[in-house]
Amino acid sequence: MADQQTIEFFNGVLSKTRAGKIPWKPTAEDSNFIATIGGQYVLSVSAYDVEAPLAEVPQPRYALVLRDRNGDELTTVTDTDQEISANEIQELYETARRKAIRVDEKIGGVLEVLSRL
Repeated sequence: MADQQTIEFFNGVLSKTRAGKIPWKPTAEDSNFIATIGGQYVLSVSAYDVEAPLAEVPQPRYALVLRDRNGDELTTVTDTDQEISANEIQELYETARRKAIRVDEKIGGVLEVLSRL
């Protein structure tokens, strides 16, 4: 169960990610992206699969982790927290992913190439 401060933290990260103000970067893991904020905190957003008893394929889950500069985990927000919308944490992950791997920039490049064909 997320407390009010954690909910406010999540909403702030989502809002700033939507606005493009958080510098998300890729990591060695394809489904994990990080950002350093304020010079002393590290955000990590990741997707992972969970085996669901009645599902034929694993179900994706999402997590946002806040660490301090020493690597100590301060809080974790997941899509199973009742106060956090599963759609919003998935949106956070997808927006961070697109920013980290520069999806919009690359698609723009493809569109430019296509226009010259």
